[in-house]
Parts: sequence; C-alpha cells; structure tokens
Amino acid sequence: MTKLGWACRAAFASAVISTIGGCYSGIDSSALDGAGDDDDDDDGPGVGDADKLCEEGPFPGPLPRMVRLTHEQYDTTVSDLLGGPASPSEDFLGDPTVAGFHNNAEALVVSDRQARDYRRAAEDLAGSFATDTERLNTILPCDAASGDASCAEEFIRSFGRRAYRRPLTDAELQKYGQLYASGAGLYDSGSDFVQGIRLVTEAFLQSPHFLYRVEMSSDIHPDDENLVPLTGYEMASRLSYLIWNTTPHDAMLDAAEAGDLDTAEGVEAWARAMVEDPKAKGPLLSFHSQWLELEEMGDLQKDPEMFQGWHPGMADILKTETELFIERVAFESGGTYADLLTSNKSYVNYELAAIYGLEGEYAPDEFVEVELPPGRAGILTQPSFLASHAYFDITSPIHRGVFVQRQLLCASIPEPPGDVDTNLPPLDSSLKTTRDRVDAHTSPQACNGCHQMINAPGYALEGFNAIGVVRSTDNGEPVNTASEVLIGADQVPVDGAVDLANAIAGSEVGARCYLLNWFRYANMRRENTDDQCTINSIHELMLESDYDIKELMVALTQTATFRFRSPEAVQ
Repeated sequence: MTKLGWACRAAFASAVISTIGGCYSGIDSSALDGAGDDDDDDDGPGVGDADKLCEEGPFPGPLPRMVRLTHEQYDTTVSDLLGGPASPSEDFLGDPTVAGFHNNAEALVVSDRQARDYRRAAEDLAGSFATDTERLNTILPCDAASGDASCAEEFIRSFGRRAYRRPLTDAELQKYGQLYASGAGLYDSGSDFVQGIRLVTEAFLQSPHFLYRVEMSSDIHPDDENLVPLTGYEMASRLSYLIWNTTPHDAMLDAAEAGDLDTAEGVEAWARAMVEDPKAKGPLLSFHSQWLELEEMGDLQKDPEMFQGWHPGMADILKTETELFIERVAFESGGTYADLLTSNKSYVNYELAAIYGLEGEYAPDEFVEVELPPGRAGILTQPSFLASHAYFDITSPIHRGVFVQRQLLCASIPEPPGDVDTNLPPLDSSLKTTRDRVDAHTSPQACNGCHQMINAPGYALEGFNAIGVVRSTDNGEPVNTASEVLIGADQVPVDGAVDLANAIAGSEVGARCYLLNWFRYANMRRENTDDQCTINSIHELMLESDYDIKELMVALTQTATFRFRSPEAVQ
C-alpha cells in the first residue's frame, strides 16, 4: 500500500467503524417549486401513502443497508463530482450479472482486488483533479492560487455533502480537516493548499460512504411495524441513482433537507421532472442494453466471404443503431413498451442501409432516421439482435428463440445438460434448411419439452440471415416462417417476424415481463412472493397509459419497495 493509502486508512478507520459498524465491504429546481408540499402538514411519511399502488399492504423488500455503487454509477458519480469525464472502471473486473442485470445489491461485494482498484483509481482521479487548475477553480469555493484553510473547510463541507449524499457530521468534518492539514509536502508538486485538497479528495473517493449507498434508517414506523421510513437524503440517493445513475445534485439534497422527499407526492414530483432531464438517457440506455443483451455482443464475428462488407467494427455500428432507436422511443417521443417491438423507424448509416436494403446515399459515420421496409418491426428485426443471436455463417433459431422466451416473455427455460451435443446434423437430401436441421436435432423426447417453446419464435425469425438481411430462401429452399408460439399459456399462430413482434407487444405476458425486468433493475434485486401485489398493481396502472416507459419509471418510485425499508433488512 502507498504512503497515501496508509494515511487514508489510519485517518478514517475509527470514524468508519463507529459510524457504520465496519469499513469493508442538472435539473432546474424552479420547476419543482412546491414539490412535496402537503396540505395536511405531515411530519413524515404516512402509512396511507406507503404504497399508492398496492392496497393489500406495504411490502418493502429486503435490501442491504450498504449497497456498493455499480461500476457505471461509480464512473458517472466521479465525473459529476470532479467536473470532467472519467471512466476508471474500465480497469476494474466487471460487475456480476444476476437475473439479467449487473446491479444486484447482494452480488455487489468488494474483493481484495476491487479494493486495490478503488485505491488506485482514487489516487489517479485526485491527482488529475488537483493538477487541473481550471477544474479546481470550478469546484473549489475559492481560487486555487490563493486557497487557505477556510476555503478547504468549505470545500470539505460542500464536496463531502455530494460525495456522501448527506451532510457530514461534525466528527467527519474534523477528521477531513485534520487530513487536509497533513497533506502539505506529501506530493512532489503543488502548493500546500492544493496538496491538502488532493489528499482530502483521495480520502473521499475511498470512503465506504462514497463507494456504498449507505442507508442508516432503522426506526420502525410508529403506525406500521412493517415499515422503516427512509430519510430524505436516502430517498434522494435512491431516486438519483435510479433515474440518473449518479449522486444527487445540490438542489435535490436541499429538497431532502426541506422534507420534500418525505411523501409519495414529493417523490413523484421529483421523479417526473427527472425523467425529462437529459441525464435520464444514460440509465434508460443502460437498462435496455442489459435487458436486450447488447453488452454481450463483443467483437461479433461473421464469415467475411459469405457476408461481403462485414468488418470488425460492425458490432459497434449495430449497437449504435439500437441505442439511438431506444433513445428516440423511450426518451424523445414519449414512446411505449409496444413501440420498442413494433416501430417501423430506426437509424442507419452506410453499412446498415445496405443490410436493410435501403436505396439512397448514406454516410459511413452519420446515422439518420429512416422508415424501414415492410417486414421490419422494432428490436426483433434489428441486425444487433439478429446477428448476435446467430452463428458465424448460419442463423440460430434456438438462440433467437431462447432470447424471445427468456427476455421478452420471462419464461423459465433451464440450461441444456452439460454433455449435450449442440452441433446440428449436416445438410442432406432430407434436411435441406436450418429449420429442418433444428427440428431433427431437438426431436428426441428429452429435448422436445423445452424446444417446443424455444424453436417456434426462432422459426418466425428465419426470414433474416445471420447478419439480419431479409431472405426468402435457405440453402436454395423456401424459408418457412410459420409457427405457433407459446406466449404464456397460449399457443399463438404467427407467420414471420412482424407477426411475432405484434403478438408479443399485444400480450399482457410480454408487458408484464418488461415490467418485471424494470422491477429487478429499479430495486436491485430479484422479486419475491411479497412483491406480487405491487407488480400486479403497477401492471394495471400501466395498462391505462399503454405502458408509457417514462410513466413506468415514475410508478416504480411510488411503491413501498422503493420508498421504505423492511425491518428484516435493518438487522
């Protein structure tokens, strides 16, 4: 450990232990005037509005009192705090994925390797910040060239409030003040003032109160023993990290201090304003990228002889199209869940226009919005999905079908046995198409139970080749896209991708699955039986708005799961 690492550890060990029991592991505020005002003059969260959506009783789910920031949240938070772009998590081991998302609270632990990564990142970030006079003068309450102890004290107070997502205690202010004073001469360059600021910044970025969202609320609600009200600051953190993926800004912390986040109405007012802010684009894209498995595309490889024009950068191009599409539907056009599956508009550049068969002039480095040809509808017909769920040179009805059933319909499909042969039988006089080969390969009784569910949606997508180009033949034989897809408990006849997309978009099974994924993402955990009332109630509410995506995000903030803690989670 470096000299600085030891200094930080020594300075904060006792304070951290006494505070949390262990050391380990913008928006225009004028638009929100009156947010959370309550004519009844409540002193705090009332039981009557504990869960506006579920009348059977409030069931806040279990969530640890300390939840580590995801790498994405870490990056956006340090960028906002230090006033410049930063992505230190690129050098970290990836966050684990649980139930489709990498923000599961129980899985976000800090290993020895992660602790070392945090220390190195803190040293690098603080060093870069302290040697950048322009950034320093933007963040500091004084000019760095004339800074003194009083300026450092004010910096510690204001910076610490945002880093900790709450005001610092007197003891914490004193400890950071002592650390600032010990920074003089610790580094090779910079004034004593700048070196002290650098040491303080390093310490903030290594504190558990920064690396974790710490929720100390523990008082049982006086009117309901099932509820533990969050403080306003804790609610500000939950809201900000759900909708913006970053630390609350000063206006939100001011609202927390004023009690504006103590009621469901106050939380709703802030949530509605926040989803309209451009900062909401990042988390919207993050949720959909994880849900649609875009992050797993990697360096997508295809047979260059079979697919002329394919090159190593195509994966990024395909992802960009889907991200622009999601941004338009979810953020810019006030779109719905169904629009994600049925819209006939998207974005293309030169390469994508060729895949789509569009005529006209398109630039390689510019994406423009277009209306797609017939036979295309939403995410299921975009090359990002079709190419990433196909093999090097042929399609894969099985991979495409598994995605549809698991990600879009939330069907439970077990993994195949470890000793199963995944190779399809070769083409011959009786097996002329990929569909023929898959039928033969999955026909044994041991396989057929699952593959009756899996294969059908994959067959509906056989009208697209392994990179997403429309095709009518496979190995010289006509493509058959007709099938009966199991959607929930119903066998639904479809013929082709558009039929499939419309069938899923028009089903309650598909809508509820979309909601369930949002519920997991928003609450950073798997659902349990106590959540069913809340999920059912959100579903009924969303049907009234045709599953408007922004309305869904707001609705998630109105539940007891989001606004309270459970007594069990406090122990």
